[in-house]
Amino acid sequence: MACTEPQAGHAPLMEVSDLVVRFRVRGGAGKRTIVPVDHVSFAIGSSEVLALVGESGSGKSTIGRTLVRINQPSGGVIRFEGREVTAIRGSALEAYRKNVQMVFQDPFGSLNPVKTVEKHLIFPLRKHRGYRGRVLDQKVGELLEQVGLTPVPEMRAKFPHELSGGQRQRLAIARALAVNPKLVVADEPISMLDVSIRAGILELMNQLKREVGLSYLYITHDLASARYFGDRIMVLYGGKVMELAESKELIRNPLHPYTRLLLAATPGSRSRVNLTNPFNEAPNLDAGRRGCPFAFRCPLATDVCREEMPPLKHQTSDAAVGEHLVACHHSP
Repeated sequence: MACTEPQAGHAPLMEVSDLVVRFRVRGGAGKRTIVPVDHVSFAIGSSEVLALVGESGSGKSTIGRTLVRINQPSGGVIRFEGREVTAIRGSALEAYRKNVQMVFQDPFGSLNPVKTVEKHLIFPLRKHRGYRGRVLDQKVGELLEQVGLTPVPEMRAKFPHELSGGQRQRLAIARALAVNPKLVVADEPISMLDVSIRAGILELMNQLKREVGLSYLYITHDLASARYFGDRIMVLYGGKVMELAESKELIRNPLHPYTRLLLAATPGSRSRVNLTNPFNEAPNLDAGRRGCPFAFRCPLATDVCREEMPPLKHQTSDAAVGEHLVACHHSP
Protein backbone atom coordinates (compact mmCIF):
# COMPACT_ATOMS: atom_id res chain seq x y z
CA MET A 1 0.00 0.00 0.00
CA ALA A 2 1.33 3.43 -0.90
CA CYS A 3 2.03 5.76 1.98
CA THR A 4 -0.66 8.30 2.81
CA GLU A 5 -0.02 11.93 2.03
CA PRO A 6 0.99 14.51 4.65
CA GLN A 7 -1.51 17.16 5.68
CA ALA A 8 -2.41 19.69 2.99
CA GLY A 9 0.16 22.48 2.77
CA HIS A 10 3.07 20.38 4.10
CA ALA A 11 5.71 19.16 1.63
CA PRO A 12 6.66 15.48 2.12
CA LEU A 13 9.64 15.02 4.43
CA MET A 14 9.46 11.40 5.62
CA GLU A 15 7.66 8.71 3.62
CA VAL A 16 7.23 5.17 4.94
CA SER A 17 5.79 2.42 2.74
CA ASP A 18 4.80 -1.08 3.93
CA LEU A 19 7.21 -1.03 6.89
CA VAL A 20 7.68 -4.44 8.51
CA VAL A 21 9.71 -5.24 11.63
CA ARG A 22 10.16 -8.83 12.80
CA PHE A 23 11.84 -10.18 15.93
CA ARG A 24 12.78 -13.69 16.96
CA VAL A 25 11.73 -14.29 20.56
CA ARG A 26 11.66 -17.24 22.92
CA GLY A 27 8.24 -18.77 23.50
CA GLY A 28 6.89 -21.74 25.42
CA ALA A 29 7.94 -24.23 22.74
CA GLY A 30 11.15 -22.52 21.65
CA LYS A 31 11.80 -19.56 19.39
CA ARG A 32 9.06 -17.90 17.38
CA THR A 33 8.78 -14.86 15.13
CA ILE A 34 6.65 -11.88 16.08
CA VAL A 35 5.72 -8.92 13.87
CA PRO A 36 5.24 -5.79 16.02
CA VAL A 37 5.09 -3.62 12.88
CA ASP A 38 3.14 -5.18 10.02
CA HIS A 39 2.99 -3.32 6.67
CA VAL A 40 2.60 0.19 8.10
CA SER A 41 2.57 3.17 5.72
CA PHE A 42 2.45 6.90 6.44
CA ALA A 43 4.05 10.22 5.54
CA ILE A 44 5.12 13.23 7.59
CA GLY A 45 5.26 16.66 6.02
CA SER A 46 7.60 19.55 6.67
CA SER A 47 6.60 21.36 9.92
CA GLU A 48 3.92 18.72 10.56
CA VAL A 49 3.19 16.66 13.67
CA LEU A 50 1.93 13.11 13.14
CA ALA A 51 0.71 11.70 16.45
CA LEU A 52 1.02 7.91 16.71
CA VAL A 53 -1.47 6.62 19.28
CA GLY A 54 -2.09 3.18 20.77
CA GLU A 55 -1.81 1.01 23.86
CA SER A 56 1.47 -0.35 25.18
CA GLY A 57 2.60 -3.17 22.92
CA SER A 58 0.94 -1.77 19.81
CA GLY A 59 4.26 -1.20 18.00
CA LYS A 60 4.55 2.58 18.38
CA SER A 61 8.05 2.70 19.87
CA THR A 62 9.26 0.03 17.47
CA ILE A 63 8.26 2.27 14.57
CA GLY A 64 10.03 5.25 16.13
CA ARG A 65 13.22 3.32 16.80
CA THR A 66 13.15 1.93 13.26
CA LEU A 67 12.89 5.40 11.73
CA VAL A 68 16.13 6.42 13.45
CA ARG A 69 17.57 3.00 12.53
CA ILE A 70 18.07 1.71 16.08
CA ASN A 71 15.95 -1.22 14.89
CA GLN A 72 16.53 -2.59 11.42
CA PRO A 73 13.47 -2.86 9.15
CA SER A 74 12.62 -6.34 7.91
CA GLY A 75 10.71 -5.04 4.91
CA GLY A 76 9.29 -1.92 3.31
CA VAL A 77 10.84 1.38 2.30
CA ILE A 78 11.79 4.51 4.29
CA ARG A 79 12.45 7.69 2.34
CA PHE A 80 13.68 11.00 3.72
CA GLU A 81 13.45 14.07 1.48
CA GLY A 82 12.87 11.71 -1.44
CA ARG A 83 15.98 9.61 -0.80
CA GLU A 84 15.71 5.99 0.31
CA VAL A 85 17.37 5.46 3.70
CA THR A 86 16.07 1.96 4.50
CA ALA A 87 19.45 0.24 4.46
CA ILE A 88 22.06 3.03 4.49
CA ARG A 89 25.15 2.54 6.63
CA GLY A 90 28.35 4.28 7.71
CA SER A 91 28.71 7.98 6.94
CA ALA A 92 25.37 8.07 5.10
CA LEU A 93 23.57 6.81 8.22
CA GLU A 94 25.44 9.31 10.40
CA ALA A 95 24.39 12.16 8.10
CA TYR A 96 20.79 10.92 8.15
CA ARG A 97 20.71 10.82 11.95
CA LYS A 98 21.67 14.50 12.07
CA ASN A 99 18.37 15.19 10.34
CA VAL A 100 16.29 12.67 12.30
CA GLN A 101 16.74 12.74 16.07
CA MET A 102 14.93 10.91 18.90
CA VAL A 103 13.75 12.06 22.33
CA PHE A 104 13.15 9.09 24.61
CA GLN A 105 10.45 8.46 27.19
CA ASP A 106 12.74 8.39 30.23
CA PRO A 107 14.78 11.62 30.36
CA PHE A 108 16.92 10.35 33.23
CA GLY A 109 17.77 7.05 31.55
CA SER A 110 18.71 8.76 28.28
CA LEU A 111 21.21 11.16 29.91
CA ASN A 112 24.72 10.40 31.16
CA PRO A 113 24.66 10.82 34.97
CA VAL A 114 28.35 11.80 35.18
CA LYS A 115 28.15 14.58 32.58
CA THR A 116 27.02 18.11 33.30
CA VAL A 117 24.28 19.82 31.33
CA GLU A 118 26.94 21.74 29.44
CA LYS A 119 28.85 18.61 28.42
CA HIS A 120 25.70 16.95 27.10
CA LEU A 121 25.49 19.77 24.56
CA ILE A 122 29.18 20.37 23.87
CA PHE A 123 29.72 16.91 22.38
CA PRO A 124 27.13 17.07 19.54
CA LEU A 125 27.85 20.74 18.82
CA ARG A 126 31.57 20.04 18.49
CA LYS A 127 31.37 16.69 16.69
CA HIS A 128 28.53 17.33 14.26
CA ARG A 129 28.58 21.09 13.73
CA GLY A 130 32.27 21.82 14.24
CA TYR A 131 31.93 24.61 16.81
CA ARG A 132 34.95 25.53 18.92
CA GLY A 133 35.98 28.09 21.51
CA ARG A 134 33.82 31.13 22.09
CA VAL A 135 31.30 30.16 19.39
CA LEU A 136 30.80 26.76 21.02
CA ASP A 137 30.25 28.38 24.40
CA GLN A 138 27.75 30.81 22.87
CA LYS A 139 25.81 28.00 21.14
CA VAL A 140 25.49 26.06 24.41
CA GLY A 141 23.97 29.13 26.04
CA GLU A 142 21.60 29.70 23.10
CA LEU A 143 20.34 26.12 23.25
CA LEU A 144 19.68 26.33 26.97
CA GLU A 145 17.80 29.60 26.48
CA GLN A 146 15.83 28.10 23.62
CA VAL A 147 14.50 25.20 25.72
CA GLY A 148 13.89 27.31 28.84
CA LEU A 149 16.74 26.02 31.02
CA THR A 150 17.55 29.25 32.82
CA PRO A 151 19.40 30.94 34.44
CA VAL A 152 21.95 29.61 31.95
CA PRO A 153 25.17 30.05 34.06
CA GLU A 154 23.60 28.05 36.89
CA MET A 155 22.17 25.33 34.65
CA ARG A 156 25.38 24.71 32.72
CA ALA A 157 27.15 23.15 35.71
CA LYS A 158 24.30 20.96 36.97
CA PHE A 159 24.22 17.16 36.69
CA PRO A 160 21.07 15.27 35.57
CA HIS A 161 20.24 14.19 39.12
CA GLU A 162 20.08 17.85 40.15
CA LEU A 163 17.34 18.59 37.59
CA SER A 164 13.61 18.03 37.83
CA GLY A 165 11.95 15.61 35.43
CA GLY A 166 10.75 18.45 33.22
CA GLN A 167 14.21 20.04 33.18
CA ARG A 168 15.79 16.72 32.21
CA GLN A 169 13.39 16.37 29.29
CA ARG A 170 14.18 19.94 28.22
CA LEU A 171 17.87 18.98 28.24
CA ALA A 172 17.10 15.90 26.13
CA ILE A 173 15.28 18.13 23.64
CA ALA A 174 18.19 20.60 23.61
CA ARG A 175 20.62 17.76 22.88
CA ALA A 176 18.46 16.65 19.95
CA LEU A 177 18.32 20.23 18.65
CA ALA A 178 22.12 20.57 18.82
CA VAL A 179 22.57 18.84 15.45
CA ASN A 180 19.88 21.00 13.80
CA PRO A 181 17.46 18.18 12.86
CA LYS A 182 14.44 18.43 10.58
CA LEU A 183 12.43 15.64 12.22
CA VAL A 184 12.22 14.60 15.87
CA VAL A 185 10.81 11.24 16.94
CA ALA A 186 9.37 11.99 20.38
CA ASP A 187 8.65 8.69 22.15
CA GLU A 188 6.16 9.33 24.99
CA PRO A 189 8.12 12.49 25.99
CA ILE A 190 5.67 13.55 28.72
CA SER A 191 4.39 10.23 30.10
CA MET A 192 6.93 10.10 32.95
CA LEU A 193 6.45 13.73 33.96
CA ASP A 194 4.14 15.27 36.55
CA VAL A 195 0.82 16.38 35.11
CA SER A 196 1.59 19.98 36.10
CA ILE A 197 4.62 20.21 33.77
CA ARG A 198 3.43 18.16 30.78
CA ALA A 199 1.76 21.15 29.13
CA GLY A 200 5.02 23.12 29.36
CA ILE A 201 6.97 20.46 27.46
CA LEU A 202 4.29 20.21 24.76
CA GLU A 203 4.22 23.99 24.42
CA LEU A 204 8.03 24.01 24.06
CA MET A 205 7.80 21.41 21.29
CA ASN A 206 5.03 23.41 19.62
CA GLN A 207 7.13 26.57 19.85
CA LEU A 208 10.06 24.80 18.17
CA LYS A 209 7.76 23.62 15.41
CA ARG A 210 6.69 27.21 14.75
CA GLU A 211 10.10 28.87 15.13
CA VAL A 212 12.45 26.43 13.38
CA GLY A 213 10.02 24.37 11.29
CA LEU A 214 10.54 21.09 13.14
CA SER A 215 8.47 18.06 12.19
CA TYR A 216 7.57 15.40 14.75
CA LEU A 217 6.48 11.83 15.00
CA TYR A 218 4.79 12.18 18.39
CA ILE A 219 4.33 8.77 20.03
CA THR A 220 1.78 8.61 22.83
CA HIS A 221 -0.99 6.53 24.38
CA ASP A 222 -2.90 9.69 25.25
CA LEU A 223 -5.49 10.91 22.75
CA ALA A 224 -5.89 14.20 24.64
CA SER A 225 -2.27 15.26 24.11
CA ALA A 226 -2.36 13.88 20.55
CA ARG A 227 -5.30 16.13 19.77
CA TYR A 228 -3.56 19.15 21.32
CA PHE A 229 -0.20 18.68 19.63
CA GLY A 230 -0.80 16.56 16.52
CA ASP A 231 -1.86 17.85 13.11
CA ARG A 232 -2.95 14.29 12.26
CA ILE A 233 -3.47 11.18 14.39
CA MET A 234 -2.63 7.62 13.37
CA VAL A 235 -4.11 4.88 15.57
CA LEU A 236 -2.09 1.68 15.85
CA TYR A 237 -3.04 -1.71 17.31
CA GLY A 238 -1.13 -4.96 17.12
CA GLY A 239 1.31 -3.50 14.61
CA LYS A 240 -1.45 -2.47 12.18
CA VAL A 241 -2.87 0.95 11.35
CA MET A 242 -6.51 1.09 12.46
CA GLU A 243 -7.33 4.70 11.55
CA LEU A 244 -5.69 7.88 10.25
CA ALA A 245 -7.17 11.37 10.01
CA GLU A 246 -6.65 15.02 10.89
CA SER A 247 -6.72 15.38 14.66
CA LYS A 248 -9.99 17.30 15.01
CA GLU A 249 -11.70 15.05 12.49
CA LEU A 250 -10.63 11.85 14.24
CA ILE A 251 -11.78 13.08 17.65
CA ARG A 252 -15.06 14.39 16.24
CA ASN A 253 -15.80 11.39 14.06
CA PRO A 254 -13.96 8.23 15.25
CA LEU A 255 -14.76 5.36 12.89
CA HIS A 256 -12.85 2.36 14.19
CA PRO A 257 -14.14 0.54 17.31
CA TYR A 258 -10.63 0.66 18.79
CA THR A 259 -10.40 4.44 18.33
CA ARG A 260 -13.78 4.79 20.05
CA LEU A 261 -12.51 2.65 22.91
CA LEU A 262 -9.40 4.84 23.31
CA LEU A 263 -11.52 7.98 23.20
CA ALA A 264 -13.91 6.63 25.85
CA ALA A 265 -10.94 5.96 28.14
CA THR A 266 -9.72 9.57 27.82
CA PRO A 267 -10.48 11.71 30.92
CA GLY A 268 -13.29 14.17 30.21
CA SER A 269 -14.54 12.27 27.16
CA ARG A 270 -18.28 12.33 26.45
CA SER A 271 -18.11 8.98 24.67
CA ARG A 272 -20.69 6.43 25.77
CA VAL A 273 -18.74 3.35 24.64
CA ASN A 274 -18.90 0.49 27.14
CA LEU A 275 -15.37 -0.08 28.46
CA THR A 276 -16.23 -3.41 30.11
CA ASN A 277 -14.23 -6.12 28.35
CA PRO A 278 -13.32 -9.61 29.57
CA PHE A 279 -10.13 -9.68 27.48
CA ASN A 280 -7.02 -7.92 28.75
CA GLU A 281 -4.22 -9.87 27.11
CA ALA A 282 -1.90 -8.31 24.54
CA PRO A 283 -2.72 -8.65 20.82
CA ASN A 284 -1.40 -11.63 18.90
CA LEU A 285 1.83 -10.60 17.14
CA ASP A 286 2.78 -14.02 15.75
CA ALA A 287 3.96 -14.00 12.15
CA GLY A 288 1.27 -16.47 11.10
CA ARG A 289 -1.70 -14.61 12.58
CA ARG A 290 -4.80 -13.95 10.51
CA GLY A 291 -7.48 -11.31 10.41
CA CYS A 292 -7.76 -8.02 12.26
CA PRO A 293 -5.67 -7.99 15.47
CA PHE A 294 -8.50 -6.20 17.29
CA ALA A 295 -11.13 -8.79 16.36
CA PHE A 296 -10.95 -10.69 19.66
CA ARG A 297 -11.91 -7.50 21.57
CA CYS A 298 -14.22 -5.91 19.03
CA PRO A 299 -17.99 -5.79 19.64
CA LEU A 300 -18.59 -5.67 15.87
CA ALA A 301 -16.35 -8.62 14.93
CA THR A 302 -17.65 -11.27 12.55
CA ASP A 303 -16.04 -14.30 10.92
CA VAL A 304 -14.54 -12.18 8.14
CA CYS A 305 -12.78 -10.01 10.74
CA ARG A 306 -11.10 -13.06 12.24
CA GLU A 307 -9.98 -14.34 8.83
CA GLU A 308 -9.07 -11.26 6.76
CA MET A 309 -7.28 -8.05 7.68
CA PRO A 310 -9.34 -5.17 6.23
CA PRO A 311 -7.48 -2.72 3.98
CA LEU A 312 -6.86 0.84 5.13
CA LYS A 313 -9.39 2.67 2.97
CA HIS A 314 -10.81 6.17 2.55
CA GLN A 315 -13.98 6.97 4.44
CA THR A 316 -16.68 7.83 1.93
CA SER A 317 -19.46 9.34 4.07
CA ASP A 318 -20.43 13.00 3.79
CA ALA A 319 -19.50 13.46 7.47
CA ALA A 320 -15.77 12.99 6.80
CA VAL A 321 -13.54 16.09 6.73
CA GLY A 322 -10.21 15.86 4.90
CA GLU A 323 -8.40 12.56 4.41
CA HIS A 324 -9.89 9.96 6.76
CA LEU A 325 -8.75 6.35 6.45
CA VAL A 326 -9.97 3.38 8.45
CA ALA A 327 -9.22 -0.37 8.44
CA CYS A 328 -12.53 -1.99 9.37
CA HIS A 329 -14.84 -4.36 7.49
CA HIS A 330 -17.83 -2.63 9.09
CA SER A 331 -16.92 1.01 8.43
CA PRO A 332 -18.92 3.10 5.90
